[in-house]
Amino acid sequence: MRAMFANLTRADFSGRSKKERAAARTRVHALFDEIQIGIHNGDRTAVDYLMAELAVATGQESTHERDTRLSA
Repeated sequence: MRAMFANLTRADFSGRSKKERAAARTRVHALFDEIQIGIHNGDRTAVDYLMAELAVATGQESTHERDTRLSA
């Protein structure tokens, strides 16, 4: 029984579900669309805010992927 768990890593328990990944991808696409609309309308304040939101959304995904790779 002990041998079954000998090779487990933190990544084996911290994976995101398909539903979470799909929601994150949908959020990034929605932000990108809103940024394009803001650029078209010339609303620099909204674009700056949305770019920051996009950076946070993509940064969370990148951090998760990096943590998964490092713990493997």
